[in-house]
Amino acid sequence: MTGADAAIVLQDAFWQAGEALMYRHTTPWELDEALTNWGYTMGPCEAQDLIGLEKVLARDPNRSVPILPRMVAEGRIGKSGGVGYYRYPGGGGAVVDPLIEDMFREEAWFASDDRSEISDAQIVETMNAALVQALDRLSLPDSEALSVLARAVHFPKDKNLRELTLRA
Repeated sequence: MTGADAAIVLQDAFWQAGEALMYRHTTPWELDEALTNWGYTMGPCEAQDLIGLEKVLARDPNRSVPILPRMVAEGRIGKSGGVGYYRYPGGGGAVVDPLIEDMFREEAWFASDDRSEISDAQIVETMNAALVQALDRLSLPDSEALSVLARAVHFPKDKNLRELTLRA
């Protein structure tokens, strides 16, 4: 498997874990903030907005959470369209969009799923656990895994795999 293929596997696992957290527990800005405070150089929501949500959805249209398909159907395609997980007024930086929080709450309500708050530490732990599972399937050497993690999901270069609870 090439590094690019491994990056796609890691991104998909990471981003879908984030979607599940936002569906049940948090908002895009809380998710991104928890991860950047831990050391990630960019959160998954901002990263997906930059890539384009329609491109993210096209990679795997069969999602376990209905949010991304709805967002794209409603024209929320990311920064290039001015709105995604965040709003980008005038093409500028990311601005919190309370309408997206309402969308997550509404979809959870439609599915009769209860939402509950979780701590930043729980957010980071859940997101890192998704990476651990994906990395275990990939069986990459540690040195290659760190490089792919940094490129794929903006994993902090000053952390090591033990901090990800990998191969402890």
